Amino acid sequence: MGKSPPYAVRVGDYLLPKPLSGHPALELCNTLAGWDDPPERRNEWLTGYDHFAVWAEYTELVERRQSGSDDALLTEVRALRSAAYRLFRHGDATAFEVVAAYANEANAHRRLTRADDGSARFRLPAGDDRRLPLLAAALAVADLLDRPERATVRACPGDGCGWLFLDPRGRRVWCSMSTCGNRAKMRAHAARRRG
Repeated sequence: MGKSPPYAVRVGDYLLPKPLSGHPALELCNTLAGWDDPPERRNEWLTGYDHFAVWAEYTELVERRQSGSDDALLTEVRALRSAAYRLFRHGDATAFEVVAAYANEANAHRRLTRADDGSARFRLPAGDDRRLPLLAAALAVADLLDRPERATVRACPGDGCGWLFLDPRGRRVWCSMSTCGNRAKMRAHAARRRG
């Protein structure tokens, strides 16, 4: 297998976007690149349900992936992702209803569990339910909506990007300086040389 691009990480047989946003909800949004481009020019990372299941395990939303093919479930994952993106980037009120429906479904499945140290927390149960990664992703989106950091979400202006990230200091421009930032610098330099 060849070397992975600087914005990607190889997990088993899958290439996944490198985590750089600061929150799993935004990592979900970043499984598509080119949000502002026409659909045919976008880069889809989640090409199948297996790909999403590997991503959910890699981002530690679930402890164990549910494998197999499930086109209907992948369609739901993409609907949640799209709604989360519209909500975080544009404040789209209609997107909130989509996110809320998935988060409420996830909440209905959570159970209070006790840890070895005596503490307790609500968690999705482990098991073979193929919806668990989707529900875990919905809870991640709800978690960020419940945090003040949601006000610091920014979108990368890089060509073909649009990835989201937290910018608590208000100084970050690019998803990654080593990818979108450097490409923009190279284009600006080439334009200055031509001019």
